Amino acid sequence: MVKRIIFVCTGNTCRSPMAEAIFKDIIMQKGIEKKFEIFSAGVYAFGNDPASYQAIEVMKNEFNIDLKSHRAKVLDDSDVEKADLIFTMTRHHRDMIIDIYPDAADKVHVLKEFVGLKEELDVIDPFGQDYDIYKSCAYEIEELLFEVLERL
Repeated sequence: MVKRIIFVCTGNTCRSPMAEAIFKDIIMQKGIEKKFEIFSAGVYAFGNDPASYQAIEVMKNEFNIDLKSHRAKVLDDSDVEKADLIFTMTRHHRDMIIDIYPDAADKVHVLKEFVGLKEELDVIDPFGQDYDIYKSCAYEIEELLFEVLERL
């Protein structure tokens, strides 16, 4: 059975599209991409916004992944309904989703909590920051995603 996973951040232009792209890359390298459907969305996304310039550059330079075609999407009822797991970048994102969709509470997880971390649970938003902050964020997300895959 295919597991549907959605990564969620604020605007779906930085963290969640990087997480989506990195996770897709990881599962492709492991040859298990057919076991998953991976998406991303934002709780306050403006539909069709591109990924941020720095996210595009970091993904290209550090991971050899092209994010140029990414377009932001707001999390909606259909996303929540079809997802098996929803990974948020912050506790605030998790709480917002659970407030709106209380029946989905058991499948909504803060990314860092899911892998067993107890402190500093939010993946810091790099929006508007420089390349190095985006790079640090992307590598932090990658490390977390390897842990996520081990726990699935």
